[in-house]
Amino acid sequence: MQDHYIGIDVGTGSARACLIDSTGDIKALASEAIKLWQPQQGYYEQSTTDIWHCICHCVQRVVHQSGVDVTHIKGIGFDATCSLAVFSQDDDQPVTVTGPEFENDGNDRNVILWLDHRPVQETDLINSTGHNLLRYVGGKMSIEMEIPKVLWLKNNMSKELFDRCKFYDLSDALTHLATGNENRSFCSTVCKQGYVPIGVDRSEKGWQEDFFNEIGLGDLAKDNFRRMGGVNGVNGKYFSAGELVGHLSDNASKQLGLQAGIAVGSGVIDAYAGWVGTVGAKVDTEYGHADESAPANDLAQASTRLAAVAGTSTCHLAMSEKPVFVNGVWGPYRDVLLPDYWLAEGGQSATGELLRHVLETHPAHKEVLPLAEAMHMNIYDYMNGHLRELAEKSHTPTVSYLGRHFFFYGDLWGNRSPIADPNMKGSVIGLSPDSSVDGLALYYYATMEFIALQTRQIIEAMNKAGHNIQTIFMSGSQCQNDMLMDLIATVCDMPVLIPRYVHAAVVHGAAMLGAKAASADGEGRTENLWTIMDRMSKPGRLVKPGTDSNEKKLFDAKYEVFLEQCRTQQEYRQKVDAATSSWVQMSLFGKPAGQTTGTSPFGSLNPMASTASSQPAQPTSSFFSQPAQQQPQQQPQQSGGLFGGSSAATQPSPFANISGASTTTQQPQTGGIFGAAPATTQQSFSSLSGLGAANTQQPARSVMFGASTTQAQPAAGGFGMGTSTNQPQGNQSFLGASQANAGPLPHGNTTGYFDSLLSKSKKQASDQSPLEDLPSIQLGLGDIRQRIRKLGPRPDALAHDKARYILAASGVEPAAAVRDLNDFDVRIGGHVERTVAGPAATDIDVDAYLENIQKKTTLSMIADGLERSTRDFDNFLEDNITMEWEAQRKRIYEHFGIKSRDDGLADGAPGAPSRESHAGFGRSRRTGKASRSTAPGVKASAFGRSNLQKSVIGTPSKIGSHQPEFTDIQDTTGSPGALNGATAIDDRFLREKQAKLAERIRQLNRGRIEKQPYPILHELAQVASNSGDGYAQQLVDAYHATMAIVGENPDAETFAGDATARERQFKDNYLDPNDKSAGSVDMRKRILSGANGFLERKFFQEVEGVIAKYPREANLGGRPDVISKIKAYVRLRHARKDLVPDNIELQQVEGEFVWAIVFYLLRSGKIAEAADYVKAQSTTFRSIDRTFASYLLEYVSSPDRRLRRQLQERCNNEYNQRARNAPENSIDPYRMACYKIVGRCDVGNRSLDGLNTEMEDWIWLQFNLAREIDKATEVAAESYGLQDLRASIREIGLKHFPKSPSEDVNGSFGMFFFLQILSGMFEQAIVYLYAFSYVDAIHFAIALEYYGLLRPADPWSTADSLLSHDTRSRPQLSFGRMLGYYTRDFRAADVASAVDYLTLICLNADLGGEAGRQQAELCHVALRELILESREFSKLIGDIRPDGRRITGLVEERASLIGLKEEDDFVKTVTLQAARFADDNGRTTDAVLLYHLAGDYDSVVTIVSRALSEAISLEIGEDPMRLMPVKPRSNGKDPEAQPGSSLSLASIDDPVQLAVTMMTMYEKDAMFYTKIEDQNRIACHILLQMSNIKGMVEASQWPEALDKIRGLEILPLDANGDPARIRHYAATFSGLSQTVAVNVPNLLMWTITCCIRQRERLMSGQFSGNEGTRRMMCENLKQISMDLTTYTSQLRYRFPPHLHEALARASAD
Repeated sequence: MQDHYIGIDVGTGSARACLIDSTGDIKALASEAIKLWQPQQGYYEQSTTDIWHCICHCVQRVVHQSGVDVTHIKGIGFDATCSLAVFSQDDDQPVTVTGPEFENDGNDRNVILWLDHRPVQETDLINSTGHNLLRYVGGKMSIEMEIPKVLWLKNNMSKELFDRCKFYDLSDALTHLATGNENRSFCSTVCKQGYVPIGVDRSEKGWQEDFFNEIGLGDLAKDNFRRMGGVNGVNGKYFSAGELVGHLSDNASKQLGLQAGIAVGSGVIDAYAGWVGTVGAKVDTEYGHADESAPANDLAQASTRLAAVAGTSTCHLAMSEKPVFVNGVWGPYRDVLLPDYWLAEGGQSATGELLRHVLETHPAHKEVLPLAEAMHMNIYDYMNGHLRELAEKSHTPTVSYLGRHFFFYGDLWGNRSPIADPNMKGSVIGLSPDSSVDGLALYYYATMEFIALQTRQIIEAMNKAGHNIQTIFMSGSQCQNDMLMDLIATVCDMPVLIPRYVHAAVVHGAAMLGAKAASADGEGRTENLWTIMDRMSKPGRLVKPGTDSNEKKLFDAKYEVFLEQCRTQQEYRQKVDAATSSWVQMSLFGKPAGQTTGTSPFGSLNPMASTASSQPAQPTSSFFSQPAQQQPQQQPQQSGGLFGGSSAATQPSPFANISGASTTTQQPQTGGIFGAAPATTQQSFSSLSGLGAANTQQPARSVMFGASTTQAQPAAGGFGMGTSTNQPQGNQSFLGASQANAGPLPHGNTTGYFDSLLSKSKKQASDQSPLEDLPSIQLGLGDIRQRIRKLGPRPDALAHDKARYILAASGVEPAAAVRDLNDFDVRIGGHVERTVAGPAATDIDVDAYLENIQKKTTLSMIADGLERSTRDFDNFLEDNITMEWEAQRKRIYEHFGIKSRDDGLADGAPGAPSRESHAGFGRSRRTGKASRSTAPGVKASAFGRSNLQKSVIGTPSKIGSHQPEFTDIQDTTGSPGALNGATAIDDRFLREKQAKLAERIRQLNRGRIEKQPYPILHELAQVASNSGDGYAQQLVDAYHATMAIVGENPDAETFAGDATARERQFKDNYLDPNDKSAGSVDMRKRILSGANGFLERKFFQEVEGVIAKYPREANLGGRPDVISKIKAYVRLRHARKDLVPDNIELQQVEGEFVWAIVFYLLRSGKIAEAADYVKAQSTTFRSIDRTFASYLLEYVSSPDRRLRRQLQERCNNEYNQRARNAPENSIDPYRMACYKIVGRCDVGNRSLDGLNTEMEDWIWLQFNLAREIDKATEVAAESYGLQDLRASIREIGLKHFPKSPSEDVNGSFGMFFFLQILSGMFEQAIVYLYAFSYVDAIHFAIALEYYGLLRPADPWSTADSLLSHDTRSRPQLSFGRMLGYYTRDFRAADVASAVDYLTLICLNADLGGEAGRQQAELCHVALRELILESREFSKLIGDIRPDGRRITGLVEERASLIGLKEEDDFVKTVTLQAARFADDNGRTTDAVLLYHLAGDYDSVVTIVSRALSEAISLEIGEDPMRLMPVKPRSNGKDPEAQPGSSLSLASIDDPVQLAVTMMTMYEKDAMFYTKIEDQNRIACHILLQMSNIKGMVEASQWPEALDKIRGLEILPLDANGDPARIRHYAATFSGLSQTVAVNVPNLLMWTITCCIRQRERLMSGQFSGNEGTRRMMCENLKQISMDLTTYTSQLRYRFPPHLHEALARASAD
């Protein structure tokens, strides 16, 4: 087994490890987040203990993932950020760097991160020395280098503690932990610690003792700088990159899980590892393409290659043989990577961050985000596509032409290279009022243009100084931006090479350092690093400069403008500085210099004010803003507002948009209800010149719904928005001038945007929802109050009275409720003063008595009222918060021409008798909202039901062309319309084809359930053959070839005796991770044998077809056996002069072309007949070739069609001698072809020279010559197996076949798909076909997966790509998601077919371990999403029979196919989830059906009662309430729903009928009614009686209605004036169910109506009895009215005023 090496990369936020083999291929990758502490503003600390723990975890994971034996791991290399690590020289333990006490809190925080900006004064002091060594760090030492940090530690630590410290660069600290020795790297010490290699500028020790003495670190020079690593060759050792620094210690090897003694390479800074990982890739001399097979790179080429590591910023690294000094470029550094070579480091302070800043600060950003999300694209890809669309719409020649008059200069964070001016800002020429997406697109393009132009400026400056840069080697996240890469290549006029491992280039370079260390001999000499890079670097994609001469002229002109913008900005600043230089220090706009506190009407303007960190600056006040900057310890803790905003947040200045005022406030924030408290400074988007960026940084506390996220809100304001200082000292002036940093920072201001990135990475690490992708909500409390007032009616006395009555009717005593509500201190915008109301003055004793009764139920009523109030308030917030998103959604719908569901329903049949909203499942007076409940144990959906992941089944869309969900398919197709294929099939034909295919899939699943064979390949081939597609023949051939490979027999009726292939038969062999196992070898042999057999049978069918077509010329005659047919075929071709080209003679014996006959017998696969023919012509063959017969007979008798070694050598020798020695055209080419086939001669030349052959003949030859045999027994020159064949096919595909639908004109892609299937490249074939015809690709994939011939991808980690690769670089397909997305075309109309397709996802559930469980889970999630989306509950989940028993749904019918057992609660869980969703959205009938199917009968009764209560509450005479019925089970074609077989919930739209039906069914069976709470059952019965009473009242049946009301025993109709009896009825009111209680006022009104109407009837003489009886009955009715008046008076405020008025009138009458 080959050797392997490990690379370790420690970045700012994570540690990564990769394992590579000796060729440089990455076998496994792992990462782990590392901890980062920020004790105060600008301070960043880490721990080597934590970092080492993360490294160990990553190493163990890559070893486990790769399966590599640790004995084969020979070397390990490290890279890390240039951070300072501190250890004790006494015990080698970490020394904490957290001041002022420097006490270890248990976290070993001994690393000061590179980004830490605490040593401001120390940096100024160092740079003020002007020491010669500063030449080698760009003229000034950066605050991010390590010597200033060491000096800060000396100034702040106690002398005793500092004297115990020793110092390392982080990469050296890691090699120290790995080996235990004190060796150091040139890269770390030279680049970041001021070390000048011995011999450079007369350097004697490397460390400059006079420099250390001058800056106050003279004590480090003691003992020959032992605490810094010593003097090289005296008491220390220093190494170039990757040289053997030591061997892995016993302790480290146990922690890492590796063998002790492994070689450890000298570490480098992370960006320099990026140079190692990229610039060694091979490129052909003509820049035609990246080429791994190109000749070895010469070391001289290293000096021509610029490595650009492009992420949030960009670092440029260039090597030279001699020192080259460039202004603004750090270095040159000698020996850091290659001995005696120099390296220079330039950079752009912000590139990726600049793009993000420009996008997020533009007004159209909120519009773009949902558009990009809707298309499942990141915002950069969307903007690139939008730019191309703009160019196409405007008919411009190039995208660059669109922005020809827009000039953007983007040094918002200062300039690092090549002018090294941290005071540079941004500027724009060509601003317009356009705030649309088009305007943002031009701004975004101008930003990319700026990045490219500045790259050209840096390269020209470096080349002018003496470098010779000719090629750019990129790495980092920006490589994914194809438009940016094209721009850089064209603007710089040099090719850009993007490596294969874009995101792993750095850690890949670190692994190469391990390989270099492992190459050390006994004396420590190692292989040249460049040689290792040349061997292991992997080329990816080469971007060539554009060739459009007009565009080049445009870029040249814009480059001149760019240089002019750069120059004039400096000139303008100098002019203004000169004009203001004589101004006095005291100013209306500032304060006297040196004053630490003070006030000014507009803040401070002193740009040089600076205080030491030990003396915190006091804030400067301003009339128009909060203090410009404050120390964290000076800020009080603030409570979060309702939406997360701090109640003491900084308010923006009224003039913040005039000249770019930036107020940066640092406050510990307590999170709000909905998230972190951002406390950001808001500024407008308009600028002329001097663009800057303002960032707000705060430590944040945890919030209610997740970890706190501290957002950095960039600002872009007019006239020069200044950058925030991001320093712990100093003040921020009104005009935005930084006061904290007296000296310029070579890196520019990077702390601000790093904080933003850090908070984002923390959020992602915690798996939080990316809420920043949604439109932001920025409503102040005043805005919310205003909106509440506008939404509500204007206050008036009557409204207050109504409110009291409504609250009272709901069981709430208003006065007590107000008192309790005031006791809640919600702290919204400050303390809420509570007004404690005293007891109301009462003049009547009855009121006091009633109040005493009321107090007994106060607690229960308050709890109920508060719960409802909370729910209503939540609903209000939800409605208003989503207001902006709903508007965005409508704009998206309009943009794509989508008709919303609400609009569609609104266009329905007019006059439908329905009072409820059509948007829901049923009627509800509540606002419909998304369900917030999730069934326990249910994983969040992967694509539409969760904000964190995508839906498994995708968003519904129409049939035909639509945007692909997979990013790799998007990259291939280019445009959404291309997905449907170049053939542009009409939707109608495609729909017919899909229907036929769906029927085959349904039959397949039926066969699987019945355990019967179903020839899926054969059936799908029949559909394809009748489709009429231009590529149909190749598709049919691919199906038939696969049938030959798997052995599918379409006539088999059983699996017995291996009559046909079984389901998943080849899964184990195909997925075997060991390529050398018996199963893997057998699989490859089967592929070759099946493909070869298919090609031979197809050819023989063509032979028979040609003979039948031309019988006269063929002259078959006689017995039509195989040999006769081949002879006839040869005669036919000879007659047509098609056997060989002209001037070639064939050997003819007795009129027969014997060699041609033998060849075509072999070509047809008729090898036994070929042997028979040779035997029959033995005399002839002995006379013309004495040995061929023996070769052929051996070939036929061998099961592998292979000669023994001795015979093969003889056969090859004869073939080679004839090929070399025979005169031209003297040998029959068919004879040579027969030798090539039988003896596998000259395998390197796999062509049939001298024959007239078709492409099919060439394909057959490739498969015929390929063998899967033991490599050890095969001569290397004759080695040709399936992998070699696949490589040839890949190469052919790249050269000769279309790569995207736009390149295809005649369906030729079908041939390449066929070749891939033949060679067993199944995953690649499916992905290739998907871009041209996704329908065919999906069904071919189903057939392959059925037999186990696809490698499925992890469904959760590879959701965005159709094709991915595992850790062994084997292709894998996102099969499940592909099926899910496919159902978009038809699932709205044919949900049954959708179930059949989604069921097939579980084909992979038989995989071992976690992989199988994940595939089953994906299937279940997809089915769950389908159920919730389609609402076809009765069809999918089931229905109810009249006796309550369930009818099985489609999902449960397929339980055996989706891994469901009887005890499995998946169906129940999905049913409950759908039921909750339906109930929350007011869909009554759906909720009733679903809860019943889930066995939750009590919830059914509760929902029915609620609907019944709402129906009863309607006024008499109003139209009755109607429910929206359940979707019917039958679709018109389905005969399974027979009349009477279902409860027919689909037809029930009357809530009363629904309640009667359900209660009747439940009361018949104890299985039902024992699971229903008595209170709910009683309430439902009462409501049904109330419904009957209402009907009687409507029918004027007054006496009967009164009898029914009396029977309810709710109202005192039988009290006859007895106060005790009336009090008893009043006391029972609180015990009524809420659904009943809310209808008591209606019951009272009906009673009053009945009393009045019945009295009127009696008084009008309509009574036939005597007068006394009539009078008595009238008195009884009047007494009832009086008793009801007493009853209602005891329940004050519970009933509406009009009820009291009616009672008063009834009593008076």
